[in-house]
Amino acid sequence: MSDKVFRDPLYNYIAFDRNRDGWLVDLANCREVQRLRRIHQLGVSNFTYPGADHTRFAHSLGVTHLMKLVLEHLERVSDAERIRKARQALLATALLHDVGHGPFSHLFEPCLGINHEQWSMAVILDQGSQVHEILKREDAYLPNHVADLINSQDTKHPAWQRALMSSQLDVDRLDYLRRDSLFTGAGYGHFDWHRLLTTMQFHDDETDLVWPAKSAMAIEEYIFARYYMYQNVYLHKTTRGFEVLLQAMWKRADELRKNGINVNANPVLEQFWKSEDPNHETMPVSDYLAVEEFTVLEQIQRWTGHSDKSLADCARRFLNRDGLAMVEPPPPVNPLKSNDFGKWEADLHLLLKAKDYEEPSMYCLADTVKGKYRQPYREEKDPVNQSAVNTIRVLVDERPVAIGAYLPRLGAVITPQEDRVYYYVPKEIRQEAIELRRKLMSSNSDTEFGN
Repeated sequence: MSDKVFRDPLYNYIAFDRNRDGWLVDLANCREVQRLRRIHQLGVSNFTYPGADHTRFAHSLGVTHLMKLVLEHLERVSDAERIRKARQALLATALLHDVGHGPFSHLFEPCLGINHEQWSMAVILDQGSQVHEILKREDAYLPNHVADLINSQDTKHPAWQRALMSSQLDVDRLDYLRRDSLFTGAGYGHFDWHRLLTTMQFHDDETDLVWPAKSAMAIEEYIFARYYMYQNVYLHKTTRGFEVLLQAMWKRADELRKNGINVNANPVLEQFWKSEDPNHETMPVSDYLAVEEFTVLEQIQRWTGHSDKSLADCARRFLNRDGLAMVEPPPPVNPLKSNDFGKWEADLHLLLKAKDYEEPSMYCLADTVKGKYRQPYREEKDPVNQSAVNTIRVLVDERPVAIGAYLPRLGAVITPQEDRVYYYVPKEIRQEAIELRRKLMSSNSDTEFGN
């Protein structure tokens, strides 16, 4: 048997041909890729959905599988030689696109002050990494090509190559929507993914990608799947509550550390904190990759006994899943400013102090949900500037038409959304916070009408 086979709950089997793609098997076995087995795909979503324990490694294998399928399809319907020339770089990009993720995936990026895309590129280009060694063994230019495709700002290579990996409809999204739906049990990530893969075609002198009009319903399914998954999984209030709690803990520890207070840092984080500006130019790749989820969880366990009562209490709350409760703030005082709630936050701090919370800022956490996350699909409005990277398009009379124009009913979910702000407070004072909100709204109403 020449295939290396992975048993996958989403695709049943993911197989790599050892004769043709033996290098890809070696790449999957690199220590930097194996590290992704220890990074949760959905951060702390398993606090909300107990089954959401799947990893970035499983997702990366799935994306590579889909990339292989779509390249086989494009070889059949277009210039096969051109596809074959790009095949190696695209498969490597699919497997390595998340190799720079930190603990809990996207959640911890603000804490570490990092961008996982930049670190993915750094890992690939680092001559000391096993990933770089294997890529360079195959082709001296391959590490650069892969790093270019991961770089969202790069334009060195044909747009269709980047569109397959990072666009409004790419193999990354096709995998994670269905995988996240499966493991959370939410059931919202269903769409005809196979049709989307096998009807994709080139357009405009074979430099851009489009779909035939007969695939419009599958595209619509996909857009609604994104909408439902964001509303019900990615932006779930319980998950967001634990996210802001973890970020608040880290911020508090960092403040204490900078004020000369011992935060009992474990050796890995102590090394990380030595760099005040942790980026791929100032920090060795190996030091960054050493920061894993178990590193952070062990640190949080240490904090449960810290002398700073707020830090210790929040650490215990996080580990024991005794999180904060969401409370909607009153309407903004200034409708043009989504985060202008007048004295709302100050009143919450007074309430917390009255309840003997030593550090109110740790228990009154504002969470801004960006409008772009509440809008599942965004497209370029100017037809001249539309491409597969920024717009999903179908062919109508041999002319590419944005899916939003072809299916106007999608307007309800692709209309730009405003930022929304929510607050998280301890569960035990939630009702008092709600009553405070009611009184503040009543006071504002009286002021507005001159009473």
